[in-house]
Amino acid sequence: MKEKNIENQINEYLELYTNLWAFSGSIAAIKNGNVIFKKAYGYANIEHKVKNTIESKYRIWSITKQFTAAAILILEERRLLKVEDSIKKHFPNWSELNSEITIHHLLTHTSGIFNYSTIDKSKENFQRVHHEKSDLIKMFISRPLDFEPGTQWSYSNTGYYILGMLIEELSGFSYSQFLNKNIFLPLGMLNTGVDDDKKIVENKASGYYLNGNDLIHCNHVNMNLILSSGGMYSTVEDLILWDQALNNNKLLSKKSIEKMNTQYKNNYGYGIFINMHGNKRVVQHSGSCEGFLSEIHRYIDNDFAVVVLSNYGFTAVNKICKDITAIAFKEKCEIPKKPPVFPLSSEILKSYLGLYKEGDFSLELKQEREDIYIIINDEYILPVYPTSENILQHMWIDEQYTLTKDDNGELHLWGIKKK
Repeated sequence: MKEKNIENQINEYLELYTNLWAFSGSIAAIKNGNVIFKKAYGYANIEHKVKNTIESKYRIWSITKQFTAAAILILEERRLLKVEDSIKKHFPNWSELNSEITIHHLLTHTSGIFNYSTIDKSKENFQRVHHEKSDLIKMFISRPLDFEPGTQWSYSNTGYYILGMLIEELSGFSYSQFLNKNIFLPLGMLNTGVDDDKKIVENKASGYYLNGNDLIHCNHVNMNLILSSGGMYSTVEDLILWDQALNNNKLLSKKSIEKMNTQYKNNYGYGIFINMHGNKRVVQHSGSCEGFLSEIHRYIDNDFAVVVLSNYGFTAVNKICKDITAIAFKEKCEIPKKPPVFPLSSEILKSYLGLYKEGDFSLELKQEREDIYIIINDEYILPVYPTSENILQHMWIDEQYTLTKDDNGELHLWGIKKK
């Protein structure tokens, strides 16, 4: 009866939320081994008016990394590797690879190997075109390290691509085949797989983004490059099965699970972040790229998990996870509401307008007549409105962007300094 009450509360919250803010996707939550909520919203394909269902499949992007990590730990349990091994031990022909880099360094983003996603104009000039594996490996191992292995933390999709190559090298199977044989099929995750962007996948949702006030299709990316760093698709039900398998040591030994869930640098474990939400430990990761956003939060000491998968690439999935968690644990959760427009003076607004840039990431705050926009990388346009003197609210989603001044009086938007 209590669980049903929680289900009703979550449902009421999401009815209010989805009537106020744009959301398209599927959501599921499990507590004490019982699924307490699952529901789908919006359209898997807008053009053909195909609605999302619980069986809809979404690209989950970087949530893939925990599956890659689990595959490495499976190989360790079979004594085909040790996470302390130098990568060079298993790829002796990679002469340019720094021999100090271990498997553990790749798993924890402490290898010093650069992140291919941060290459200048990476999406336009690198991630959307085909590359031979041999060319990729040569590029990945020949560049100077960003830092000495083990000394710092820096998120690296490149490192997880190399882990995929290691899985293939030691198992004799392709990355996709290994996961299917050793993870998906044994756990009954029959609606999960690795997306090569060629095979027809039934019930796979299309990804959309927002540009101004228009929904648009997202750009193509080379899924063979994304692969073990973010190439999977799944459903909310399958990811609940994944949570339960890890909780019950169904896939990995207790020792391997502990390795995976240990906080190393920057609160990162093996393919996951480990943080505190109030007084509860949460194992979590997100995934985002080209029209899809995904989030899984696993409260491993409380036997609770929530999964949000969206085919809108601009949804506040992290907030939805946190609010559902609050309801499940009978904690305070604010009723969804849209903040009113703040009468920001034209002088202050004018001082905010302009370009904010850090590396190859840029934001432009622009006004056209009465409308205000944040333009990301000269491509995506976010419609916003002021809710206070220094806070801008997204028109479509429950997300805010704060303007601040540093000690030198320099303006920052979303943490990015104004030029």
